Amino acid sequence: MKKTTAGPPPQARSFFKHSIGNARQLDRLNVEAALAVQFNPIRGMQTSIIIEGGQSQSLSLWKTQSDTGFLTTPKVHLDVITVRFVIEGAMLRRDRRREHIGQPGRAMMVMFDHMKSEEASSAFTALTATITPSALIAAHRALEGEGNEILPRFVPVVDLVGLPLHILMRTMDRVYRQLQIGVPEPDLVFPLLEEVMIYQLLSAWPRDSGERVRDAAPSTVRPVQRACDYIEGNLSRKLLLHEIATAAGIGVRRLQTLFRADTGKTPVQFILERRLDRAHADLCASEPEASVAAIAARWGFTHMSDFSRRYRARFGETPSVALRRRG
Repeated sequence: MKKTTAGPPPQARSFFKHSIGNARQLDRLNVEAALAVQFNPIRGMQTSIIIEGGQSQSLSLWKTQSDTGFLTTPKVHLDVITVRFVIEGAMLRRDRRREHIGQPGRAMMVMFDHMKSEEASSAFTALTATITPSALIAAHRALEGEGNEILPRFVPVVDLVGLPLHILMRTMDRVYRQLQIGVPEPDLVFPLLEEVMIYQLLSAWPRDSGERVRDAAPSTVRPVQRACDYIEGNLSRKLLLHEIATAAGIGVRRLQTLFRADTGKTPVQFILERRLDRAHADLCASEPEASVAAIAARWGFTHMSDFSRRYRARFGETPSVALRRRG
């Protein structure tokens, strides 16, 4: 077996797309693209592949589509965990000691370094993410509110049953689409979405050997009030759930449970509503010639269609109407 060589993790970059339709394009992809795997045709067939994805500081996320199928083998050493939802077709993954089959209705969470090869069928589509163990450990520690430095043992292949796993898949798709349209630097919503996705992964994925997620402690008002006070004082900058939980003196899981019990909302919903309220106040206090986009960006809304949709749902009118009414 050919030994893989060590290499650095992929660098952060904007959304990318590779379209492969012939042998020359496939060779160029394998030589020039900063990918961790080598793509090969199946039994000498012409290969048709489209790979679209992007990266942030803590994860990579991409969608793969192929009419013909393909075979991949690792090119570099990467200490990351692969999470994959196969949407169409099937994928046979050969690890050092076992094989896994990914197909619609099933999901996979495996170590990249354990892979020997992956073979995708024809008419194949999958949504895949890779996350570093250190990022998952940090999220696990924040979620549980304890100093545990060891990840739980997760079942490698699970049936896609139950609402939590379906919500995780939808959140992954939403993060993918957000990366696709771009994430400007002032955006205050995407970091929350990305963080929530990792917490959903840790909470929704079944654990091996009878491990159980700890139940939350009974609700009290004081931690939620501390969390609300911290949110109100920091609405104009990037907010993450783990720092809000730290300010409240509890773990992320308990923060989410107590917040919903005491307010009827998730922390993310509360943050978005309060930022919308601040934008609404600024619009109502501004002159008619003021920029709606500038006011929205002040409170972290960098995509105007998303901002307008949320604003109208909360206040019953568009931001531009609110600004003109001020005049």
